[in-house]
Amino acid sequence: MISFFQKMAADSKSMIILALGTCLFYFLVLIPLDKKVQALNTPLQLSWARLGDSINTNKLGGALDIHAMNELTSSMESTFASFTDAEANLISRVLLPEETQAKMEQSFQLVEYENALVALEVFLKKSAAEKTISVGDEVFQGLPRHDVALEEPRLLWAGLAFANYLLSLAIECQLDSILRFESLPPQLTEDASISKRHRLHRSRFNMSVQCDMAVAQQFLAALPLRGDEAESLGLPMVHPEKPALYIERLLLKKTTKGSANQVALELVVNGFTYHKTKERSGIE
Repeated sequence: MISFFQKMAADSKSMIILALGTCLFYFLVLIPLDKKVQALNTPLQLSWARLGDSINTNKLGGALDIHAMNELTSSMESTFASFTDAEANLISRVLLPEETQAKMEQSFQLVEYENALVALEVFLKKSAAEKTISVGDEVFQGLPRHDVALEEPRLLWAGLAFANYLLSLAIECQLDSILRFESLPPQLTEDASISKRHRLHRSRFNMSVQCDMAVAQQFLAALPLRGDEAESLGLPMVHPEKPALYIERLLLKKTTKGSANQVALELVVNGFTYHKTKERSGIE
C-alpha cells in the first residue's frame, strides 16, 4: 500500500513538472513566436490596406480585381510597345538618305558645302527652265548658307537637302512661279530629344508661290509624304527617299492675275532630322 502511494506521488510530481514545462514553453516560446509572426505579417497587411484605399478612392480601381489589374499591366506594356513602334516609324519617315546622314556625322567642310550649294542652284535653275517655271534669283539666295554664329554647321547639310526636296517638288508640280524662298533660323527640338546623344533637329523654310488651285492641292498633298508614298498615290515624286515635310503655317489667297483658279500660296515648312549630337563641331 505504501509503495502504491509512493508511486502516485512520483507520478503526480512528474505531471506537475510536465504541466509547468508546458506552461513555460507556451509563455516563453509559443507566445513570442506568435508575436514575431504577427510582426512579420504587418507589412503585408499595411500593403493590402493601402491597396484597398487606392481601389476605393480611384474611379477605375473599384471595378478592378487582381486579375483585371494583371490584364491592365499587360495592356500598358502593349501600349508602350506600340508607342515605341510609332516612334521608330516617325524616325524612319524623317530620316534623310544615308549619304546626307553620313555628311552630318562628319566634320563640316565649308568648301565642300559651298560647292554643293552652287551645284544645287545650277540644278534647280535648269529644272525650272525645262518646266518653264518662273524662279527669281532672290529665291536661290534663300538657300541655307553658312554663318559663323552656327553652333553645329554640319546640320546645314540637312537644311540643304530639305531645300532641294522642297524646291524640286514645287518645280515638279509645275507651279507657275516661285516668288520667294527663305531659310529660317534652324532650331534644335529639345523637347523631342530621344536621348542626350540623339535628337531631332528642325529646319524651317518660308516660301511663296503662285499657281492654279488644283496644282496647289497636289503640291500640299505631296509635302507630308515620303517619295515612295507619293509615287504610290500618283503624286509627283522628286526622290524615292524624300523625307516627310510638315506644314507649320499656311495662307492661301485668291489672286487677280491669270485664270480664275489662280491662287497665291504662302507657307512655312518644317523638316526634321534625327541625328547624333556632338560636344564640339567646327569647320575644317
